[in-house]
Amino acid sequence: NTCFACHKQDEKLVGPSYAEIAKRNYSDERIVELIYKPEPENWPEYPAPMIALPHLDKKELLEIAHWINSLN
Repeated sequence: NTCFACHKQDEKLVGPSYAEIAKRNYSDERIVELIYKPEPENWPEYPAPMIALPHLDKKELLEIAHWINSLN
C-alpha cells in the first residue's frame, strides 16, 4: 500500500506519524473504519485530508492497525 507516502513511524509528514495515531487509542477496527472513510476533523492541524481507501483488504488493514497500536 502507499501508506508510507504520507505517514512515517515516528515523524510527522503529510499525515500524522503512526506513533501519534497510536496515542489516540483507537481500536484496530476504528483505524480500519478511518482508512475506509477518513474524518479530517479528527486531525485539523493537517491541511491535506486523507483520501478514502475503500478498496484495500480489511484483513491486511487490521494487521496494519494492530501494528500501529503496538507503537503506543
